[in-house]
Amino acid sequence: MVLLLTLSVSMVSSASILITISVSPSLVKVFWRTLYGSLFMAIIGAIRGDLSKLRSPQVRNNWPWLIGIGIILSLHFSTWFQSLEMTSIPASVVLVDSSPVFTAILSTVFLGESLRRRSWIGIFVAIAGAIFLVWIDYGLELGALAGDLLALAGAVFLAIYFIGGRRYAQGMPITVYTSIIYLVAAITTLGFCLLGGFNVLVFEPSEVLIFIALAIFPTVLGHSVNNYLLTKVPAYVVSSAVLGEPVGATILAAVILGRIIEPAELIGFSVILIGVAAVLADIASKERIERSKLSFDDANGT
Repeated sequence: MVLLLTLSVSMVSSASILITISVSPSLVKVFWRTLYGSLFMAIIGAIRGDLSKLRSPQVRNNWPWLIGIGIILSLHFSTWFQSLEMTSIPASVVLVDSSPVFTAILSTVFLGESLRRRSWIGIFVAIAGAIFLVWIDYGLELGALAGDLLALAGAVFLAIYFIGGRRYAQGMPITVYTSIIYLVAAITTLGFCLLGGFNVLVFEPSEVLIFIALAIFPTVLGHSVNNYLLTKVPAYVVSSAVLGEPVGATILAAVILGRIIEPAELIGFSVILIGVAAVLADIASKERIERSKLSFDDANGT
């Protein structure tokens, strides 16, 4: 699980860079990312023979919820992509990845997955690191406030998306679940594009390559892996691990865009990683205890 979490975080970290170097409007980027993502996951599903499960009870009985989750994903991407045009990459990414607080609360209320004290401490340590990063990036400047608020809205939508995945991805192949969710998100975003008067027919080779990269790396290898993990571990675990994204995104921004990483940013990253590590260590400890109890019960025939 830790290796998959590491893969998903490293892949998702590429999203902000790809979004930034694209010259297309934000909603157009969202449309093509989700459309290609749905296509790629459907192809993988067809190769694996998963698409026959589209007629399964898990899909038929949950269509309204799946559509709702797809709409939420569109809103998450739309608000976050726009925020990247209005604020810095570190500020936008750390704010949108503040979702663990909302995920933890929603998990407790709707899924009954209560957190232990150490997990709560880890989450708030990571959030403190995120807040510190935003503060050193902009201080009290209000010019990027709208972008920051959009990123925060994206965090709320991301938390709802994680909760939905934890609840409704169970019992169906992840290729089927993500194909549906991404397609609904693409259709929803297409509606936003038409309402906003944006031309989605973008076939410039460099832009198409960026859209495909967005679909493959942060979507198929990032979000789809996260959705699979949501069927295995509590939503707040996946959400907390994603807090490592600002570190990867800022490193990539330094390498690809030539952005200099300030010493204070390194402090913020360290605080975030300490918080993430605390949550993951706590869940690992909890799983070891549960396995030990099961082994003890089996040994005693209970």
